[in-house]
Amino acid sequence: MHSLNFLSRLDGHARGFCLVLLAAFCYGLQPLFAQYAYAGGADPVGLLLARFTLAAAVLLLILRGRGIGLPKGRLARQNLLLGVGYGLAALGYYSACHSTSVSLAIILVYSFPAFVTVVSILCLGERLSIFKLASLVLALGGVLMATGLSLSGVSMGALWALFAAVCYGASIIYGTHRITHENPLASAAMLLLGCALTFAVAALLQGAALPSTASAWWATLGLAVFATLVPVAAFLAGSPQIGPSTAATLSTVEPVVAVTIAVLLMGEAFTYAMFLGGVMVMLAAVFLARQGAAERDVSTVQGGATSDR
Repeated sequence: MHSLNFLSRLDGHARGFCLVLLAAFCYGLQPLFAQYAYAGGADPVGLLLARFTLAAAVLLLILRGRGIGLPKGRLARQNLLLGVGYGLAALGYYSACHSTSVSLAIILVYSFPAFVTVVSILCLGERLSIFKLASLVLALGGVLMATGLSLSGVSMGALWALFAAVCYGASIIYGTHRITHENPLASAAMLLLGCALTFAVAALLQGAALPSTASAWWATLGLAVFATLVPVAAFLAGSPQIGPSTAATLSTVEPVVAVTIAVLLMGEAFTYAMFLGGVMVMLAAVFLARQGAAERDVSTVQGGATSDR
């Protein structure tokens, strides 16, 4: 209650800043909740099936209470497809964390802005600049540093993390260039349903181990609420008030939180090479996000000037 009162007293930009920062922090809690769920018998497919099913159910109840309908037709199909992409990214991330260190997994997953930039330049006509090229080299150098200066013979966990980065990047490209949302919360509900459907199919094809203890189910519920619904709502509410560049920059708090939890609470080792590689990848992500936002601002100004003519 006190935190809500505090937010209500802030101006729009400060409130948006705090909400996006809250979203990044909550997303960073995922490894902590997942650890307790795994200890209670869950595997990545079963945990993610439970996570997204619970999150979708709660959000659908919220939408029903507010009288908000779900997207229909083409938009519904697009959001479901986007959910499949995000679901595959989550599968890669959680499988990586389950088979290698959380620290390495989150560093590799956060190389996704470099993938988005490469695809945008090669396939979508985005202009290549020296700044972008330097950022891409920085991101690649960070990945190589974190994985031991070589991609040959990397662990299956590292490959899962890189798979997650590719799926996440592809989903961002598709969502940015193909979808116009009518209501962000309704679209989020369809996206969560797409994620749940992805893991329902995966469970049918290969089986899944759901949480089997009360503590594991509490951890799964915490994952669904505090590391899924809360950050989704906070980000949707806060990002329009501060702009995409600042929102993307603040989102890099997520890997910092996740790595801190892994080292301090989960007892993971964190090497100098991983630290240096992580810093390089995070800097590249921030630089690419701010460069992309600056280019969108220029395009908007130029478009407005053209329409004035």
